[in-house]
Amino acid sequence: MKIIDCNCAIGYRTVNYEVINHEHLMVVEKVKQARDAEELLKELDFCGIDSAVVYHNTMIDVFPNHGNDLIIGEVNKAPERLISTWTILPPITESEYAPEQLFHRMKENNVKLLRAYPEQNRYFLNAVVMGELLEEITKAGIPLYLSPSLGWEMIYNVLKEYPDLTVIINNYGLWSHDRFLFPLFRAYKNVYIESGDMQTSGEIKDICNRFGSERILFGSDFPSNCIGGPLATLLGSGITQEHMDNIAHLNIERILQGVQI
Repeated sequence: MKIIDCNCAIGYRTVNYEVINHEHLMVVEKVKQARDAEELLKELDFCGIDSAVVYHNTMIDVFPNHGNDLIIGEVNKAPERLISTWTILPPITESEYAPEQLFHRMKENNVKLLRAYPEQNRYFLNAVVMGELLEEITKAGIPLYLSPSLGWEMIYNVLKEYPDLTVIINNYGLWSHDRFLFPLFRAYKNVYIESGDMQTSGEIKDICNRFGSERILFGSDFPSNCIGGPLATLLGSGITQEHMDNIAHLNIERILQGVQI
């Protein structure tokens, strides 16, 4: 079975890794990280993963522009297996993130997925601050990775303003999140969840039964999690092969095919 890990980090954090947040309680641990593409590929090979969607940790704790540049260099080492994501900033302060300029660079570098870290990068992800960019991201069908690790309100608020925005929820914690997630699935057709933190018993099967397997993307959130844990959870979930294939690779492939830049 083909497997694409939809969420892996390359590069060392400058501090101990922020593994997960539960109810605004930070857990910081020393974890095994991948310094470069070569080290990540070894992890993927060990777990039998075909390819991975990747970002660089310097996007978060150094500077997004620097991380965006670094991830392209790493992906170019194995473009047949690694898929780039970039982080965005407000165009009003960083003009290179205006849609026309950003999309041009994305097309040149074969980037089809984006991330936002508004808390860490000190801005609000809303129409007042990011309207010109969010509107065009929505029209182009570009997936935006968002983490509710500091609260789900940000995701609810941006989707209220941009209901057709494609959002991939990641790094949401190991505790059950269904009361936050299920209303989003019901209200917004383009909301997906990466499976890395799904460790509640029967969670994947329950979502498949309620909403279909099209809303889940396999991902490990490496190095917050070792890749093998989320992979074992998926393989042992008791779902049909059709659901398994959707989650393992078909859903993310369909999303990427729909991006228009």
